[in-house]
Amino acid sequence: MRHDNDGEKIKSMVKRMLRKVCFFKALTPKEINQILSIAALKRYKPGELIFMKEDIGKQFFIVKCGRIKIFTAIGTQKKKTFAYLQKGDFFGEMSLLGGKIRSASAQAMEDTELLVISKKNFKALVLQTPDFTLKLLYTLANRLNNCDKEIESMLFHNILGRLADAIIDLTKDKHVKHVKMHLDQNELAEYMGTTRVPVCRAVNTLKRSGVIEYKRGELTVLNMDKLRAISGNAVPPPLHLPVHTHSK
Repeated sequence: MRHDNDGEKIKSMVKRMLRKVCFFKALTPKEINQILSIAALKRYKPGELIFMKEDIGKQFFIVKCGRIKIFTAIGTQKKKTFAYLQKGDFFGEMSLLGGKIRSASAQAMEDTELLVISKKNFKALVLQTPDFTLKLLYTLANRLNNCDKEIESMLFHNILGRLADAIIDLTKDKHVKHVKMHLDQNELAEYMGTTRVPVCRAVNTLKRSGVIEYKRGELTVLNMDKLRAISGNAVPPPLHLPVHTHSK
């Protein structure tokens, strides 16, 4: 009986969490109960892998609490971080909807709890819950849009502009005065797809400009308007003029 009570307490707590998350606000209490009825709760320790790139996709995940890194790696040296996910975010849908294998790896960055839904139940949820499906498509479209912005930033922005873009993108709540994030410079470099040295220089430049404060892995945005202005400092591609040859 005690275990049943514990289970009900967990479900009640998760319900409250989901209702506060934008993605799930459109769902009815019945639909949220449906999600909870097919989800299992799993716990992960810092550094523990949820899945690896090229694994067969079998599950869909919702972050109950903690922090998840979505990344890819080439060998042991090169890494590219695609996203940091927090409470209320979801992941793992791509291989369930499209390809069979995972296109990236997922790792817990701190003590993390996930709601895990099997592939079969996820597909049933998509077919039976239109509001869930529409929000899912909206989120996927938003993620694709962010990918386009990242490619544009990598092609046309200098390192300072790219860092500003990355910080803005990583900021979940852009409407508070001072935004704090726990993020070391290695994580920033992996997110930007570059090395630590140029990121360190760019961080110091933003610090001297009074745009950010950075101490012991904690980055605080002091001036979001100025940061947005810097992110717009694009470096145009070199202009290649046609070379005219004159025949003698």
